Amino acid sequence: MIRLIQGNRAKKFPTEINSMFRARAKVFGERLGWDVVIEDGIERDEFDDANPLYLIQFDPLTGEIGGSVRMLPTSGPNMLGSCFAGKFDEPIDISSPLIWECTRFCVHPALFGERDPRSSFKIACEINLGVCEVGLFAGIEQIQAVYDEAMVRVYRKIGWEPEPMAKSDQLGDRTVYVGLWDVNESILSRLRANLGVSKSIIEPEGIRFLQKVA
Repeated sequence: MIRLIQGNRAKKFPTEINSMFRARAKVFGERLGWDVVIEDGIERDEFDDANPLYLIQFDPLTGEIGGSVRMLPTSGPNMLGSCFAGKFDEPIDISSPLIWECTRFCVHPALFGERDPRSSFKIACEINLGVCEVGLFAGIEQIQAVYDEAMVRVYRKIGWEPEPMAKSDQLGDRTVYVGLWDVNESILSRLRANLGVSKSIIEPEGIRFLQKVA
């Protein structure tokens, strides 16, 4: 299940938001070695002050939080246009209300060690499906994101592969890429079929504050 949390409502969801920031510190700071600021075990940056949309994956039976991602329109403040500027082998200049950026995509570490690979893959599938659902509801046509080489196989298996646009070796220990993902009904159907679901996995109340971008 996916819970949508708008940045300006984050204080109403302290458990989910704290879990997300702590997971980001472990994944991007400790595991991937990215140049991120971590304070008191939390990774947070200026884009968390830009009223982003957070997608939080959780188990509806246990309430356990499994993963998260942050979404922002490229027509406003975004990482590729500022933090990542000049770090890729091709210039990337995207600014459109119809193209949103996804950042800080991560499967959260389990309470006791690493997650089972099958569980991690299911969480990644649900987050991707949630992003596609949000995109279709809001009228978004494409998703922009930075991803590392380890995710290429994952996206292929999920059934939603990006079009690579540029790459960089300056962001950590692994080569990372900028990619664009198309958003359409065909992709949504494929993602649902691969995950074995037939309806939305987003909490109904989460859709209420989403608005069409065009």
